[in-house]
Amino acid sequence: MYHGIVADPPVTPPDREPGAVLYDVSIKNFREQMQWLKDKGSDPIITFDDGELNNYQQAFPIITEYGWKAYFFVIVKRIGKEGYMNWSELKELHKAGMIIGSHGLTHEILTNLLDSQMEEELSASKKNLEINLGIPIDTISIPRGFCNDKIIETACKLGYKTVFISERPAGLKSQCLSRIAVKSDWSLKRFDQALNRKTPFRDIVGGIIIKILKTILRESGYNWFRSFLIKIWR
Repeated sequence: MYHGIVADPPVTPPDREPGAVLYDVSIKNFREQMQWLKDKGSDPIITFDDGELNNYQQAFPIITEYGWKAYFFVIVKRIGKEGYMNWSELKELHKAGMIIGSHGLTHEILTNLLDSQMEEELSASKKNLEINLGIPIDTISIPRGFCNDKIIETACKLGYKTVFISERPAGLKSQCLSRIAVKSDWSLKRFDQALNRKTPFRDIVGGIIIKILKTILRESGYNWFRSFLIKIWR
């Protein structure tokens, strides 16, 4: 799972969440990672969340060069805004064989919403994409990493065939595809470890701390706390 694929200096949307910078992968590192996949003979499922313009400018040519397809999950309300892909660019991706999917209407944390609001995020984003692109939209990436069975069941009821999430939460019973979130500071060695299901001790400890914080602070509290820490460290 990728987010921003950035040049030097990075050009990113002005309204992205503070934590997005943690997932900005340089063009150099992205190309090295794609070459690693090719050398391993992989048939990878590559996904991009948020719909940033750098996905079209930087990632798309490299993906095409390697002859692969990728999923581009877009936030509908941000399409055409500064730093995000527009409808013409999304149509070009589709024409080239890429898969366009929903990443929600507004990128809200779905577990924070009323059931009716959650359904609107899923339904309106699907309909909007289908009307403007003229294609069926049957894949979705759940925004912000918070998910439960009700959300996935609702997505399937609305016509989504495949639901992508980030790390699978404990107790989730519904069928979905979890992903490995590639981070900006990963070396090629760390990328190799991730795809071979090997996690350094430091990251194991960090993951445990994050799970504890998510349990204690819940969605909104954790999101605020994470954004606050990132601002301080930067």
